[in-house]
Amino acid sequence: MLARDKNGGSNLIRLSPGGDYVQRGAGPSDTMIAGTADGIYVLQRSAKGEWAVMHRALQGCFVSAVTACEDGTLFAGTHGVGMARSDDQGRTWRWINQGLAQFDVWAARVVKLNGRERIYAGTMPAHLFVSDDGESWRELTALRQAPSISQWFFPPPPHLGHVKEIVGHEGRRLMVGIEVGALLVSDDAGETFSELPVDPDPRDCDLHHIAVHPAMPDRIIISNGLAGMMTSEDRGRTWRRGPAPPGLDYPDPLVMHPDDPNVLFVAGAVGWPSHWYPINRSRTKIARSRDGAKNWERLLGGLPDGQRAIFSAMTLEAWDGGFAVYAGDTDGQIFESRDGGDRWHMIVEVGPMSKGDFYRGLAKNRPPMANIDDLKIPGPAAARIAKAEV
Repeated sequence: MLARDKNGGSNLIRLSPGGDYVQRGAGPSDTMIAGTADGIYVLQRSAKGEWAVMHRALQGCFVSAVTACEDGTLFAGTHGVGMARSDDQGRTWRWINQGLAQFDVWAARVVKLNGRERIYAGTMPAHLFVSDDGESWRELTALRQAPSISQWFFPPPPHLGHVKEIVGHEGRRLMVGIEVGALLVSDDAGETFSELPVDPDPRDCDLHHIAVHPAMPDRIIISNGLAGMMTSEDRGRTWRRGPAPPGLDYPDPLVMHPDDPNVLFVAGAVGWPSHWYPINRSRTKIARSRDGAKNWERLLGGLPDGQRAIFSAMTLEAWDGGFAVYAGDTDGQIFESRDGGDRWHMIVEVGPMSKGDFYRGLAKNRPPMANIDDLKIPGPAAARIAKAEV
């Protein structure tokens, strides 16, 4: 049987590109649910500390997001097949697509608002759905009424903006990030939205991940794929760019310690996809900040240097007296650090852990693929990226 955390839910590590990325329990977990381009992997840690694959599920489905309720119920978002639910800690799954009108899910998150757990799913094209019973869905149509919607896009074909991030804040506020186009906020669980002015030009608002902490509710930190790291100290009214983590142009996975809002980890790569694909390398990196994203240090102890694959998933598990960070890449390698990021080691290989088609774009010796290589970047970022020396 799996351990139970002090809130009563399954003490499971969830690792996926678009799902949960912070967990807290009474002690370290020995079970991980990994969402990959080839389904779910259930991983178990032995008494000797070695990880192994114990079970597979949803094979053949691209699992983009894994999230969980406090009671341990698991939900998985997929590219193209919608949402699935597991009531037995990831061993078996069933589809729960009633009311879901879009099935290419990029983000899924259980959010507790006003004391009530709700499951949110965000898709491509950008639509937002909510479930109150974990069985059926209702679209929150206010998302589609955002003033900037006509400018939402995504560089790879079919160039459609999507929901990349869903975060609950202060027990009442819902934040939704659009890649590329907007950071939206709702104070009524998604029935209405307003836009936060991350950038005057929506085409430079490439929302990847949002880090916000109850102890510092005015501060919002985001990883912006086109503009780098950005921080607001006034609840999103004004923003500043940078500083950039060393050698990391394209930040994506971003995690914040649940007990210390100044400790953050971010993963990304040198340059942008238009630079990676011609040389078939992303040169991925992980960086750490101990002062709330004011300064960053690159982490190298045991991590690859200059590799082809990119880290597309990261999660942090905290417990009393310690924490661990896990990062998964597009080759399916999962790395673990249990000493705050100083030392890392590869613990297991699973299916590719990928944001969208990165795993295909960074596959070894791949042929040209129009639906990946035909990148279009409108707006001010296009000139920056074209002349960047990477």
